[in-house]
Amino acid sequence: MMKLPFTCFLTIAMHGMAAQADATLPAATPFAGVDKKLPMLELLPVGQVLPKVSLSRYEGPRLSMLLTASSMTVAAPQEIAASILNVYLYGKNNQTSHLFTKAASYFLDKKLVVSHTETTLKEENFSARGTGLYMDTNIKRGIILGPVQTTIRMDQRNK
Repeated sequence: MMKLPFTCFLTIAMHGMAAQADATLPAATPFAGVDKKLPMLELLPVGQVLPKVSLSRYEGPRLSMLLTASSMTVAAPQEIAASILNVYLYGKNNQTSHLFTKAASYFLDKKLVVSHTETTLKEENFSARGTGLYMDTNIKRGIILGPVQTTIRMDQRNK
């Protein structure tokens, strides 16, 4: 006999908690529907700071890109600002490219990384240093802004 009133009370309490939780959620978030590959960004308000961020992208079972930052801040509804940004691009033949910049912005709607601070690109036999960067993360290609200093390393061959 005591079980039925307790079950009714528990059901009413749970319904009240669900209604209260729904009332506290914002009607629209700044990132709603922008980038379904990063759905967690839809929950972040402008001004939110995330320390020690690491994001990865896979092409099938293979890691194709790794992005790390010492911190990221939601700067605007379509923009995330990162400090001390490292981007690692992994090719199919174990080729790795490493991009480093002190500060950059990522625009979610355009999938574009923009930096106006010194940027360095390092590969096995090639490196470049410039004053900034524009990189499309969809196609993993970009432009290092100049003046650019490049270094090409050649294998030492015995004659």
